[in-house]
Amino acid sequence: MKKAFILLVLSAISISANAVMVTANPSQDATIFASGGVNGIGDLFAGTSGGMGGVIDERRALMSFDLSGIPLGSIVTDASLTLSVLSAQGTVTGSLHRLMQDWTEGDQAGMGTGGGQPSVAAGGDDVTWTATGLGPAWTTAGANFVFAPSDSALIPSAGTVTFTSAAMLSDVQGWVDASLGNFGWILTGSTTSGNVRKFAAREALSNQPLLSVTYTAVPIPAAMWLFGSALGLLGWIRRNKPA
Repeated sequence: MKKAFILLVLSAISISANAVMVTANPSQDATIFASGGVNGIGDLFAGTSGGMGGVIDERRALMSFDLSGIPLGSIVTDASLTLSVLSAQGTVTGSLHRLMQDWTEGDQAGMGTGGGQPSVAAGGDDVTWTATGLGPAWTTAGANFVFAPSDSALIPSAGTVTFTSAAMLSDVQGWVDASLGNFGWILTGSTTSGNVRKFAAREALSNQPLLSVTYTAVPIPAAMWLFGSALGLLGWIRRNKPA
């Protein structure tokens, strides 16, 4: 009987405490330009150009992720975002900030190769430096986001960069349990001309932005039933224990 009790308890713990890792590409992403244009279906940029295509312009990358597949109430134990660098100018420290206002990607590609310049004209449903694409303007030009970065990293001129921190974990936890609006992150870079990075976007054939999340689901009914059964068995053992 004692062995059966131990097995029931271990089964309940196993069911309720298994860690699960999921990965997701952005459900939407876009680059906004200080000059007012947008690139919603091309590469992502962060930093300030230094003559690329004759345009000197600060640009910022927005990304959001659909996390509806993670059960409500789950405990997030790890979160990281990996971006692939396609090209570079100068030196850039990228800062990832949690967005505080909803937005939409729109459908505008950039004028230059890979969206290196803003689109000719942004439509009413395109996110821009001043507009969310959903009707309301950004509360602050350049997007409404938390001033303190969730993470920062020196971005290499090639390869990949990964952002991961306790603040990012807190962001994702808030998105999962709906205590925060899930509007994604914005990646900002240098404001000095000649320091910019280009990243693969969700439309790329490979190396799209990748969010990895590890979580532990809350005890499910089966685990609760097993735990209750284990307690009942323990009570039966005690009642029937020889004097």
